[in-house]
Amino acid sequence: MRRILSLWLPTFATDRIARGLTPPLAAGTPLVTRLSDRGRLTVAAVNAAARAKRLVPGMGLADARALEPQVQVVDADPEGDVAALERLADWARRYTPWTAVDPSDPPGFGPKGLGGGPGLLMDITGCAHLLGGEHELLLDLERRLAKAGVEGRAAIADSIGAAWAQARFGAQLVVPPGGAVEALADLPLPALRLGPDLVASLRRVGLRRVGELMRMAQGTGGGQVSKNRAALAARYGAQVALRLDQALGWVEEPLSPRRAPTRHTARLTVVDPLSTPEGLAQAVRHLLGRVAASLTAAGEGARSLELEAWRIDAGHDAPPQVLSVGASRPNRDPAHLWRLLEPRMDQLEPGPGFEVMAVSVTHAAPFDGGQAVLDGNGLADLAGAPLAKGGEVAAAGNPLVADPPIAELVDRLGARLGPGRVLRLLPRQSWIPEQAVRAVPAEAQDNSPPAAPPAPAQLAWPADRPRPIRLLPRPEAVEVVAPIPDDPPLLFRWRDQTYRVGRAEGPERLLPEWWEGGERRPNPNPEPRDYYRVEDGEGRRFWLYRLGLYHAGGPPPRWFLHGFFG
Repeated sequence: MRRILSLWLPTFATDRIARGLTPPLAAGTPLVTRLSDRGRLTVAAVNAAARAKRLVPGMGLADARALEPQVQVVDADPEGDVAALERLADWARRYTPWTAVDPSDPPGFGPKGLGGGPGLLMDITGCAHLLGGEHELLLDLERRLAKAGVEGRAAIADSIGAAWAQARFGAQLVVPPGGAVEALADLPLPALRLGPDLVASLRRVGLRRVGELMRMAQGTGGGQVSKNRAALAARYGAQVALRLDQALGWVEEPLSPRRAPTRHTARLTVVDPLSTPEGLAQAVRHLLGRVAASLTAAGEGARSLELEAWRIDAGHDAPPQVLSVGASRPNRDPAHLWRLLEPRMDQLEPGPGFEVMAVSVTHAAPFDGGQAVLDGNGLADLAGAPLAKGGEVAAAGNPLVADPPIAELVDRLGARLGPGRVLRLLPRQSWIPEQAVRAVPAEAQDNSPPAAPPAPAQLAWPADRPRPIRLLPRPEAVEVVAPIPDDPPLLFRWRDQTYRVGRAEGPERLLPEWWEGGERRPNPNPEPRDYYRVEDGEGRRFWLYRLGLYHAGGPPPRWFLHGFFG
């Protein structure tokens, strides 16, 4: 059975402003906010003391001062009110992930707001038992709001319409399942979220209570029901019957949460707040176990998850503390997921303690539980992998995320170094060595460029053309002594050190793509590169190239060191 909580905040705008006044507002002082409406100053919101003095939203500010000369007036801040209400909706996620600002109330909370103020909606289906039941949840919510100086009234029912009506007009704050008809019968017509014009039209024909409208809409049975409903729709429009059916739960009314909840979520509410590292670790491992069970039942694994924690002393507008981690491949092993979160647990500030914690899988993907390797030597795929620029850890090829042990290593490195710092190198179609690979995050799901590329095997360097195991971030100029035109160098000088060449192989000529430059830009004057593999007297092997050709009377070619073979 669906259970909805509607929270009504009749003086939210003035309560928010009163908390920030210096000196503080004295008890019983009328407070109103003013708003300019086409050159006329009007009252936008009132507090409880001003309402007791018969000041209401929408009246002129001069009239308000005439009724109560001691009224305190401040400028309205509709945008700030909306932002504060959204923060309150995020705070209310401590009770349920399905929280939303009530769309029945217009922005600004002006005189047109049905029920005289804004509100929140929460789908608490399956959540109330965490606090001991629905009555206890209501008491806890209202107690926290009262402590923060916010006037609020909440009610729970099977439908949004019934909960909304009881919070604003009724006395039964918890409507039992199936009890909407009895709970709504004695309420006035505005409890159905009908506009003032519709209410006035219905009152002119003697309808003042919801029960009277229900009897008229239902008729005496049989075909009389459809006739009466047709007459209502013809005279008053479809809104009357729709709102009645929504309140009674006969027509489903969706509740769109402010933050889309995930399918795999585990929440924990504790009596004694958690503040010690041991207690927090035990709670998180428990939540991860529940999430893993949910993932297993769905045949999925987590690609990213989020830990949220609410402090016991956090205000009503304080968001939860959040830790987020990601995995390079779908994973549902609680121990591995805990190893990802554990290095970041010291970022939490429990203070007096957390009373609510939740773990949510923000991105899930199908889980392939097949065995990836037979010999357990998956880490051997990392042998000889080059390092990326900037000090990031890098590995070459798909085995980085295909082999579970390597995937877990990537996850743990990413958790410590930060997302995007662990890279993998993928081939790219280019003969120029520094352009033949591209670095992408190892945990990226889709590492393909927008245009469909050739298969990686087609892009790999030819096996008959040896390449160095390490490339410099960019080729470095060297001084070379070499015969001309195509002989390899006899010696070269690099970083103030001279190397005498003992053996050499080459040249291998590479021509830059005439249509592309260093950053995929047009190259108007491509120069050929003649690469040589050379070895000095101590057995060190280098990859040198000559840029350009010898021309009579022209500038000599330049030499560069590009990599090392060992």
